[in-house]
Amino acid sequence: MNGKKRVFFGLLSILILLMTLSIFFLFYIVRSKSSALYNFLIGSAILFFSAITIVLILTVFAFLYVIYRGRNNEILNKTLLLLIDGLYPLLEILGGIFGVKKDKIQQSFTNINNFLVSSRKGKYLPEELLILTPHCIQFNECKFKVTNDIDNCQRCGKCQVSDLIKLKEKYGVKIAIATGGTLARKAVMDTKPKAIIAIACERDLTSGILDVKKIPVYGIINIRPYGPCFNTKVDLDEVEKAIINFTNGG
Repeated sequence: MNGKKRVFFGLLSILILLMTLSIFFLFYIVRSKSSALYNFLIGSAILFFSAITIVLILTVFAFLYVIYRGRNNEILNKTLLLLIDGLYPLLEILGGIFGVKKDKIQQSFTNINNFLVSSRKGKYLPEELLILTPHCIQFNECKFKVTNDIDNCQRCGKCQVSDLIKLKEKYGVKIAIATGGTLARKAVMDTKPKAIIAIACERDLTSGILDVKKIPVYGIINIRPYGPCFNTKVDLDEVEKAIINFTNGG
């Protein structure tokens, strides 16, 4: 398990530990009180915390199983994706309490999501794939608007829009450049992809992955040599590998 995955599962382990301690504490309260109603309420809380703890432990073992196998079945894939989506907000709060930077948690979440998406079975046709990227990948002084039509790009080479077009032409995938979340969602609705390769910063990637429930999203964190939202770049090799992974079936 690489370092990025360890952040998420480290926080998950802390959560399991806290839940276990809570269960023991509640058992102690039950033993020290005699009220039947009080004991019933505490007993119900124990059952609730125990159920959650069991689910968390099973999540860890299921993920370790996927790592060991390298692939998983569709039901396990969807279940794990739903679980990590549901756990993320809680682990983000827990990370804040323990001083873990939010972007580290977001990177770890994206890495785990990508692993699960990459290990699923099933192939996609190139035209069923959508590469979704923010407009900040375009050279900031460019006068040609590509958000409505990427083919407006003049391929001057000052940014990577032309490189993405080459991938589009090479594999036959779709590409959309969006100026924000609303337009990104519109692009998804208009193109109706069956899988998405999303390029963005940690925050937007996490938000997008959580927002799109029924479509597998492979997230690629952009490169920001000049700071956020300004002349950003992307690892084109990773984009191409994601395309190949989707079209070859993992």
